[in-house]
Amino acid sequence: MRLFLGSFATINYYGLIKEKFSFLEGKWVEKHNIHLTYLFLGDMPTPQPIIERLEDIAKPEKKIGMNHLGFFGHPPKVLFAKASDESLFRLHQAIVSKLQIKPDKAFIPHVTLCRIKKVHNFDRFIQNIRFLEGKAIGSIEPQLRLIKSILTPKGPVYKIIHTF
Repeated sequence: MRLFLGSFATINYYGLIKEKFSFLEGKWVEKHNIHLTYLFLGDMPTPQPIIERLEDIAKPEKKIGMNHLGFFGHPPKVLFAKASDESLFRLHQAIVSKLQIKPDKAFIPHVTLCRIKKVHNFDRFIQNIRFLEGKAIGSIEPQLRLIKSILTPKGPVYKIIHTF
């Protein structure tokens, strides 16, 4: 069973953001699948040990706002909305500590919006990112969830296994 720990997110004006970046060639994340990943766990035979270790974990008490866009890669490969609230870093640290897992990369709290194949106008891409700087792009739900990811030809299907 392919698992990760995450929180679902809401993007305000997702259609407008997609329209502003319509010159991108790539795959936009389905609105109902937008999430922040705290930790990808990979294939596990059973979720029970994870549930038991994290049952009493402290979580953010309210939604966390996102008001920045960014990208990974040069050339850009991922367009994302970013959150920088300290509670996200604390939760990530608590997760890796309780599970005794050493992450293979630094935690950057973000939600992927688009997996980019090609940017047809890089100047416009940067302009649009700057235009949306400081705007209320969306929010991350405070609920930590253990999520099963089923990969299909049409894209991933997420099933909530447990809410902490």
